[in-house]
Order: sequence, then structure tokens, then C-alpha cells
Amino acid sequence: MCCPRPDPGVAQRGAALVVAMLVFALVAALMVGLQRDFTLTLQRGTHQLFSEQAWAYLLGAEGLAQLALQADSLTDARAESPSDHLGEVWAQPPTPYPLEAGGWMSGRIEDLQGRINLNLLAEAPATGSGNPDATDAVGAGEESGRERSDGLGSAQAAMTDPEKRWTGTQKMLIRALQAMGDASLSLDEATVLTDAITDFIDRDATRRLNGAEEAEYRYADFPYLPANRPLASVSELRAVQGMTVKVYQALAPLVTVWPEQAGRLNILTCPLPVLRSLNGDDQLSPLSVMEGERLDALRREGEISRVEDLLNDPVLKGQAVAELEPLLDVRSDWFLLDAAVELIERERHLFSVLHRGPERTVAVFRSEGEL
Repeated sequence: MCCPRPDPGVAQRGAALVVAMLVFALVAALMVGLQRDFTLTLQRGTHQLFSEQAWAYLLGAEGLAQLALQADSLTDARAESPSDHLGEVWAQPPTPYPLEAGGWMSGRIEDLQGRINLNLLAEAPATGSGNPDATDAVGAGEESGRERSDGLGSAQAAMTDPEKRWTGTQKMLIRALQAMGDASLSLDEATVLTDAITDFIDRDATRRLNGAEEAEYRYADFPYLPANRPLASVSELRAVQGMTVKVYQALAPLVTVWPEQAGRLNILTCPLPVLRSLNGDDQLSPLSVMEGERLDALRREGEISRVEDLLNDPVLKGQAVAELEPLLDVRSDWFLLDAAVELIERERHLFSVLHRGPERTVAVFRSEGEL
């Protein structure tokens, strides 16, 4: 019995089929790789194009803001009593502007001098009646010792003789911390946090009564050191001992680090919590909500157009305002532009700090995140 020989043609056809399948698999893999590379390159190019277009639009918004502020400056130069207030063109709510390329652009200008300047917290008291650091000099140490021996809390001690503990700016911050709505602190909590912020900024290593210096930060769960210098960004408040997320989110829109040098608070543009912080020198509590809203209405109606108008209001008239008055003004030179652009369903923000001078307005700082 003999076995039939295999047909060589059938074997060759099987090998050809395997080779064809391998070639097909390699071509398919190559096509998938090429398609992936093409998609990534296209996305890269799209993102780059969007970024360049959006940045150009944002710089255009910055230029418009500079023109608006400079035009307002020219108007003020011809006015008998120049001032910057919320009724001016630059202070109006933002309106989205449609773009030819599709999408929209909007921008809002805020007065940075309508906020409390954190870098003024470390200034020495103007009265000279006492040292702001409770453990600095012998007299201050004896006073703080008497407070502790009498069983008085920090808030009560400050209320009994506040001019020996706080500068005018510190008192404003203490009051503002109590006027932040749902995030408001108690008087004692506000004084503790103000001490901590001041210690974080001042250049010395002397711990205030309720403050925190190098030792407290060095032995924290995640050790670091206080800045001991003027803040470059409001976001640095996150690093202050005792600061919480809720308090920071409420406080950040009320404070600023600009201008770098001493600047006055514009009473005509400050938000309501800051307006409520303008109380008599011997008061550490803010004005009531009703009084704050009344003052806000008066300034919008033009009844309050000068610092003297505010200080002569019944809520402040007759009170000591020697520390408060030098901190107030109705003119501003520092502004914040918050501009946004949306293109191809992508959004980009720009925050520009604008300084208005006699002849032109310039951008001194730009950020796409927090200031």
C-alpha cells in the first residue's frame, strides 16, 4: 500500500497566505501608527495656534484697558474734583465680545487700590505708644504679661488699648475678616490671623502675641519658613499658619500686594466688606451690614465723593480717625485686568496689573493664574 505524495502547489499556496496575512498586519499596524502621529501633530498644531491667537487677543484686551484708563485720566485732569469711582466706564461689568475667528472675549477692570494692601501690615505703628510685637521690648512684654495674668484674651486686650497693638491697616484687616459673610471670623480669630499674617511678612524674628515666626513653621507637620519679606502674591497667604481654604477664598478678593510701596485705599471703589472695615480707630468691630450698605448707596449716588464726606457721616463723626484718615483716598493708579478668551471650546485667562501714570498706563505684571 503506498501513500499519496502531497501536492507541492497546495503547500506553496498556504505559505503565500501566511505571508500575505503578515504583510497585511504590518501595513495595518503602520497605518495605525501613522494615523496616531498625524492626530497628535494636528492636535499639537491646533493647541499652538489657539495659544498664539488667544494670547494676541488677550494682549489686545490689555491694550484696550490701558486706553480706557488713560482716557479716564485725561477726563479727571479736566475735572474740578477728580476721582475714580464705580460709575466710570472702566468699572462697568464685563460684556462678552464675539470674535471673527469664533468664540468670544471679555475683560473686567478692578481697582487694586480698593483692596487692603497686605504689605502695609508690617509697618510700625504711627502712635509710638507701644510696640506691635508683644514680646519685643520690656514694656510690651510686661503689658502682655499683665494681660495674661488678668485672664484677658488677645481680642479683649486689643479692645482695651488697641492703639498699642495695631496699626490702622491691621485694624482694617481685623474688621474685614469679621465681615466676610459665611466665612467671617470672630474678633478673637481675626486678631490671631492678623498677627500671623503680619509675622509672616515682617522682616524680624520677633513673635507677636498670637503670631507665628520661624520656630512655629519649622516644627509644623510639613516644615517651611515664613517669607519675612513683602508678599509677591496674594496666594502666599495659603502658607500662613491658621489660614484655611474657606477663609482664603473669601479674603483673596479683598486684599492685594500692589502697589509695592505705600498706597491709599479708594473709598469709592472698595467692596462692601472693605467698606465695612472703615470704622473708628478705637473700634475693632466692623460697621454693621446695614451701615455698610447705606454708605455704599450714598457713594453710588454721589453723596460721598470725598474722604471728608465719609468721615463726616454720622456713623464716623465724633470718633477718633487719626489713623484711618491718612489711609484713605478717592484716586487710584493701580488696576487689575481680568481678561478671558474662548476659542474652539478652549479658554485662556490673563491677569494684568496695570499702573496708570501721568502720561501712559503700563502693565507691570502678568499672570495666567493667581496674583
